[in-house]
Amino acid sequence: MTKPRAYIIDSSIYIFRAWHVFDDAITDADGHPSNAVYGFSDFLFQLIHQHQPEYLACAFDAHQTDSYRKEIFPEYKANRPPAPPELVRQFAACRDFCRSTGIAEFGSNRFEADDIVGTLASRLRREGFAITIISADKDLTQLVEHEDDLWWDYARDNTLNIKGVEKQFGVKPDKIADLLALSGDKVDNIPGIPGVGYKMASNLLQKFNDVDDIIANIEHISKMKFRGSARIQNLVEEHQHILPTNKQLTTIVTDALFDNHQQSIRLNGINEVEFNELARQLNMSDSRRKRWLQLMA
Repeated sequence: MTKPRAYIIDSSIYIFRAWHVFDDAITDADGHPSNAVYGFSDFLFQLIHQHQPEYLACAFDAHQTDSYRKEIFPEYKANRPPAPPELVRQFAACRDFCRSTGIAEFGSNRFEADDIVGTLASRLRREGFAITIISADKDLTQLVEHEDDLWWDYARDNTLNIKGVEKQFGVKPDKIADLLALSGDKVDNIPGIPGVGYKMASNLLQKFNDVDDIIANIEHISKMKFRGSARIQNLVEEHQHILPTNKQLTTIVTDALFDNHQQSIRLNGINEVEFNELARQLNMSDSRRKRWLQLMA
């Protein structure tokens, strides 16, 4: 029997992309930019129109007033400038748009969108779903756990299953967090072992199970058959103290608690009153508004 498929969207990537691509001269009824909402809604329209999912959820990065990862590492994402107010306003409008069109949406002031995606994926697997994670974020490939799971970079139309993740990154999905712990992640301000990139990290993880195994067997790195193994052993030995914290930071939470985390993700139909009011506020054209009403009817 074929499993029903749940599509879980890492929304922020597609909102940021729309913010940069769509003309900021697109404004709402109050004169505020609405280009990111337009671009994100176009992405959703295309996805739903082409693939007709029955189960769909959008995970959002909300304001992290009680950040789980900053408790672990206060410098986490400290290199990122705050989002401009015009974009913050549009994130809220994108969530409003989802609700008005019957698309389940989730956010948290403690957990990131990655953790929301991970928690929903874990819950939905238990409920018998196959999972498609829509994101361009390599971190989320660690959530490809079952043979029928997929990670889908929608813009590049790059779909990876378990074997695809291993081919692209050199390790299976269950070692992606270890790979990132070793190599670091500049985007999130997570320091890695100097001299250890993805390729070297994957080499180490071919021999050792995880970062704990590497720490326990550092003296064996120099015996590995690659050029510079003694130098890498010295670097890992010098910086091993960062690895346990890094692993906590790079591991996606799959049992997070957040508002409505048990909510059904079945598309439940458009709320025409709410949608029409939001369409008016967004200065949406009649043709665009009618397309959505027809799509979600």
